[in-house]
Formats: sequence, C-alpha cells, structure tokens
Amino acid sequence: MRIVQTFWTAGRDPLEHGFGWLRPEYNLMSWALSLLSLRKHYDEVALYTDEQGKHVLIDLLHLPYTEVNVVYDKHLCLPQHWAYAKIKTYSLQTKPFLHIDGDVYLPKPIPEEVISAPLIAQNREIGTVYYKRMMDRILLEPAIKLPTYIEEALRRESIASYNMGVFGGSDLEFIHHFCAEAASFMEKNGMNDSTRRQSFIDCNVFFEQVIFGGMADRYGKEVASVIGRAIRDEGYTRQEFCNFSRYEDSRLLHLLGGHKRNKCVTQSMEKFMVIHHADLVESILKVVYKRNRYNCLSCRRIPVSNAVYRLIPGFEEFISGILTTCGQTAKHIPLHEEMRRLGTLPCLDIQKEHESIVKRTTGLSVFSLSENIPQKDVEKLKILLGCERNFPLTHLAVYPSLRQDMLEIVPLEGMCFGILMALEGKIMTVDELTNYITHEVCRYRGIVSEPLLVFAMQHIKYLINTGTLLLEN
Repeated sequence: MRIVQTFWTAGRDPLEHGFGWLRPEYNLMSWALSLLSLRKHYDEVALYTDEQGKHVLIDLLHLPYTEVNVVYDKHLCLPQHWAYAKIKTYSLQTKPFLHIDGDVYLPKPIPEEVISAPLIAQNREIGTVYYKRMMDRILLEPAIKLPTYIEEALRRESIASYNMGVFGGSDLEFIHHFCAEAASFMEKNGMNDSTRRQSFIDCNVFFEQVIFGGMADRYGKEVASVIGRAIRDEGYTRQEFCNFSRYEDSRLLHLLGGHKRNKCVTQSMEKFMVIHHADLVESILKVVYKRNRYNCLSCRRIPVSNAVYRLIPGFEEFISGILTTCGQTAKHIPLHEEMRRLGTLPCLDIQKEHESIVKRTTGLSVFSLSENIPQKDVEKLKILLGCERNFPLTHLAVYPSLRQDMLEIVPLEGMCFGILMALEGKIMTVDELTNYITHEVCRYRGIVSEPLLVFAMQHIKYLINTGTLLLEN
C-alpha cells in the first residue's frame, strides 16, 4: 500500500510557527514520530509539500521519506483552509493509497481487511452540539451555497462525517469525485478570496470530513474504519488517543485538536521521542533553538502571567534580575542537559537509581514566598502555577532553559527547598541525598521508617521530573 503525507506550510516557517502545537519543536517531533511509525510497517511513504516544508523536513532533519514531491506553494489557498492541501494530495493519487496525518502514529500496521477496502477512514464521527454549532455558522452565511444533498445532511440530528486522520482506499474514482466536489465548494464560494467575509469561516471539517460523509451516504458507499467504531465528535479522549505509556498496545494514537495544546500530552510525546529517537530529537532541538534561542530575551517576554506578579511582591524584580544574565547562562547550557531533563519519565523508578548522581540544574535560583501574602492570594497562585489545592507552596524555583520561554518556573514546598539548598554548590548520589532527607526529617519525627524513605524518594522524583534536579548515571 502506498502511504502519503501532506506538509503544507502556507509560507510560514516551521522553525518558528507551531501549526496548532504549543511549540514548533512539538510539531516537528510529531512529524518525525508519525513518519518513523509508518516506515516501521510500510516500505513506501511519500511526502507532498512545498519548498519550505522540504527545506525543514528533508534538508535539515533528513526524515526518511522514500519520495518527496514539492508540488505546493504558499498561494495554494488561504492559510486557514489547511485541509485543502490534503484534498489536493488525495486528488493526485493514481493507485491505492492511505493518507496519514502528521499527528497520527501507528504502533501496529493497519489490519489487512481494512487496508484492502475500497474506502478507508480513521472512523465515522457522531456529530453532536459541537459539530452542529460549527455547521450552523456555514448554513447561516448567505454567501455560501451548498449542494442540496449536503444541506439536507447538515440539517439532520447527527451530521454525516468521517475523521480523516487516516484516509484512502482503492476506489480512486469516488475519491477523485469527492476531491472535485470539495474543490468546487471552495471555488464557487470564493473561499480563497480574502476580500469576502465567508473566506474566514473555519470550513476545514466541512469540506473534508462532512462533504465526504455526505457523499458516501448519498451513494451508499461503505467506508472501512481503522478504529472499528464510530466516535462522538468530542469523544477523542486523552486516555485512548494520547496515551504514550500504552503506545505499543494501541491501534493508533492521534493528537488532534486541543490535545496539541495540552502541556501534559505534548511533554509525554516529547519524552517518548527522547527515549526512542534521541538523535532525531537532538537534531530538531538544534535547528529550532538555533533560530529561536534568544528571541524571548531580546523582547523581554517573561513566561508567567502578570497576575502572578500582582500576587507576589518582589517577584517581577527577581525575574528581571535573572533575565539580565539569562542569555549568558543559556549559552552555557549543554544540549545534553536539556535532553536529560526531557527524557525523565513521570514513571521514573528512582529506587533503581540509588548510585546515580543528582545535582541542581544549571543557573537555578530560588524565590521564597513571603509569609505576609494573604492565603487567598496563595490559593490563586496555586491555580496559576498548576498546583494541587493541598500543595504547601513556599518557594519558586527558576532556571534558564533552551526553550523559547527562556525560563522555567517550578512551585516548591519546604522539603524540596531544603533539598535544593543541600545541593547548592555540590552533587550527591541518590543514596546520599535520601540519607540526608531522612536524617533531617528524623530530627523532628524520630526513627527512619519505610514510609519516610518513600517520602524522600517522592521529593527527589518531583525535583527530577520538574527539571530542577538533574539525574546522571
């Protein structure tokens, strides 16, 4: 089976633009993981892209596509209609194919009974209020004209739609018919004319998923599903589609929509990539950081909200002082240090690392919260920093990063602060640090017990997972 992917940049630089992801490097890591998962099962994976896309994915990152087609330019359509580039790729296929989005990963090959079907999609979608509101914006725009059968489909209680994270098949005649229908919708309604109001309506789901669903229903076409069941439009859960801890057991993962902007999800993908494809992650970080490393410093952008400053007296001055030296410090942060932070899994078994070295991360500073801050402000601060409600917040750790944000800010409680102070200017093994914690606690609580050892390990693990401590074998 021929596998194809579409990477259209619309003239935007992939080293600076996230394309819906929190950061540019997450987008590139996703493309790399998607391709590598495909190459594990399929010999032929073709890329359809533009010059900008080829420069980054092929010339800089050397991703192992077997075929590269530079067939698009930045004027293919308006940037907001990004799904149209995929439809153009479908229309160019002359033999059975599967198109896989760059945010879809296949731990296992698609079953033969699915891949041999005339028409294939990831799954049928059950439209709910979410889709209804989206489609109503199209129906209520008088300048948009739709085929009668599509209008009828949109007015049904459940809108016909297919998720096309995976799409293709051998019925090329019908697929090309669908592509022509989508192109006709774009042309007849002036969707590429930026002077017309309707061109700014988000129609991607409509002209890709809904038009195909409406046509498939109208012509009685059966569509094989990779997932094997229909899913509600708001039903793509993190547990099922973004769980990298169960990667090998999953049929597919798909980081669609808001999952791309979920910090826990994106960091989980990043850690997975560091463990399994560290060299490629290093290449991605090098090309992105080379471009963006000091952007934040030059514009004095600080990676916390102004609300935080209003809640913490003196914190803005503290951060400003760090930023004056941050650029110089960041120059001396080894890339392997950043990689080590990224590769620390939440499931780290710290008890197996008893002989490993722990040390404070480069350039770490600690800010002590005043006891005079009203408790209501402390509670607000916890929300802003993503702390649990019962987290006994006493300090903030701040350290320079190679990230675009330049500074990472980590909430601390008293014992974590004590650990960081114990490691100021020195390093210890995990055993030595554990002994220190238990000794200090014993001064107040009595003899060492198993729960106390677990308590010590939990604090060390938290500091390692937040990047404030580095673990070295």
